[in-house]
Amino acid sequence: MHRLYCPLWGVLLWASLAMAQGNDPLAALCASFDGFDENRDGVVEIMRLEPLATPPSSPVPAARLLLVLVEARLLEPLPGAVVTPDLRAALDRYADDLAREGWQPRLIAATVYAGERHQDGRTLLALRRFFQRVRDLDPSLAGAVLVGAFPEAFLVRNYAWRDLRQPVLNEGTPNEKRFANPVPCLRVVPEPVAWRCELVLCDLDGRWDDLYVEPRERLPAVLGVFPDGVPPRGGRCTDFERSTVTFEDFFYVNDGQCDVREVLAPRPDGQPGDQVVALDIVPLADSENAECAAADRALPNPLARPDIIVSRLNPRGIALRPRPDVKGLDGEGLLDAQGRPQTVRFADEPSVPHWLRGVWEADPALERRLLAEYLDRNHEFRTRPATAPVAAATIGFGLGDGAELLRRCLPTVALRPAGLGGGQATLLDLVRWLQAPAELRDLRAHSDPWGSSFDKPDLAALTDAAGKQPWSWSKVGATLTPSLQDACAGGKADLALYRTLWANGALPASPCFYYHTGCEAIAPEHAADRPYNHPEYGFWQGGEALLFYAQGLALIGRAKVFYDEPRGVYEALAEGRTFGAGWVRYFDNESAARDVEEVGGGIGRKRAYFWSVLGDWTLRLLRTP
Repeated sequence: MHRLYCPLWGVLLWASLAMAQGNDPLAALCASFDGFDENRDGVVEIMRLEPLATPPSSPVPAARLLLVLVEARLLEPLPGAVVTPDLRAALDRYADDLAREGWQPRLIAATVYAGERHQDGRTLLALRRFFQRVRDLDPSLAGAVLVGAFPEAFLVRNYAWRDLRQPVLNEGTPNEKRFANPVPCLRVVPEPVAWRCELVLCDLDGRWDDLYVEPRERLPAVLGVFPDGVPPRGGRCTDFERSTVTFEDFFYVNDGQCDVREVLAPRPDGQPGDQVVALDIVPLADSENAECAAADRALPNPLARPDIIVSRLNPRGIALRPRPDVKGLDGEGLLDAQGRPQTVRFADEPSVPHWLRGVWEADPALERRLLAEYLDRNHEFRTRPATAPVAAATIGFGLGDGAELLRRCLPTVALRPAGLGGGQATLLDLVRWLQAPAELRDLRAHSDPWGSSFDKPDLAALTDAAGKQPWSWSKVGATLTPSLQDACAGGKADLALYRTLWANGALPASPCFYYHTGCEAIAPEHAADRPYNHPEYGFWQGGEALLFYAQGLALIGRAKVFYDEPRGVYEALAEGRTFGAGWVRYFDNESAARDVEEVGGGIGRKRAYFWSVLGDWTLRLLRTP
């Protein structure tokens, strides 16, 4: 049952927990979630929440509470003699930095469900319940930073979409029908709209509990053709297609419920039974916005909005090492005695492993190193003297670049280099762009979950610019040879390139923020059909690769194929607000729209849901000295 917030309840709960655990009610609340089974089905979603150390004191008396949840696995020793960075010390320093900036940070080691069952959304709802209780205790809760691998929300939306299209109905069946020209259609087909949707965890008063579906389900879909136009309230069509789509472990925003009725007639061959000759398709508009709290339903554009801000630091899917079991004819592995990539010869061409899927595996030690390096540059950025003007850099391929937007919204920043590639950048341009120091980077290129596409580079020049030693292999006859050919010759910017730049020290120590408008740039691979702890989940993920290997501090990106960019982010940064506040500004702007065309029509009305923040949302581009 959805629980409404009650200020008195929060006061009473705070008082009772304070008595139960001295002067630290948060510690008592954490203890109350040990063994928490969100839906009482016998599967525990939260095993343990353990506060770490005494919280540092903030110089601001009314500092806002900020939770830093750390996957407990990362604080445990690795088996064997592997030497790893001291993450605990780096996290304590991070908490001190946050306190000095006016936050009230609390570090919490968290152990949540990580079994084989695909129930990420259920575990996420348990964490959301914890955040709700924390906010009951302390209404100043601003949000959280999640360090390590935690479950994420997969969002599916249904919408009654009126558009012009050239459909092929019932393809491959005796009833197949093709249309030579675009015709008005009513398309009601559930589709993934965010393979990663941080809003679900951040919207504490929304009704997301009611929208969660764990088991595999078939959802009905219908496409109707209306040659004379789709009536405002739907109606009858004689050309149509009915089908189903299947999803699992998802949150279902069903804004496209319809009353679909079949019009039947006797079979023309005289055989028993009826045939479907027409459909009545009537959208039920009153069913929209089921996820929204009452206040959000009353907005000009009803939209669920975040109450807190959450972002993540999770390099697990891109902390990879060459597999030690891949060996050539002479028994040599992929790395030489100095740990550098080397050529490996196999028996014949069919025996050569694929340069990507057959070569890499998870590296827990590298995962911790990437987190430690991130926390180092986070500390360096927070503690170095503020610079003025801030440097920004733009780049793009096929989608223009963001120079004009930057000049309009952030007039105090210095653009350098000015528009490398002129909106048609090559992969070599991208490398030179990354090598030019800048605090803010605007990247616009067609993307997918694994990376972004640029124009083809001069491969020899690219290899030289990236440090000469490729950290990727290409198939050359019966060998795997260190080379960027297979990974980068087509212009793809992904983990192979970023790892090469990082391993060769080919990037300046210049911490930066990324504004990335590519489609699916932060969508983890297999989010729809694997649990978050599966080795294939988020494998080779493009957004995290850019963040961790290319000096990132925070990255805002989209987890869907769409055409929008988040309105208001740069304006919020210009006001000195946090990167997370820039993300929230997009929801504010969209929810205030009184004309649906201002927000991309009905199909785009909730496009803010597609966007999330990677990295540390509490950072600001513009800092006071």
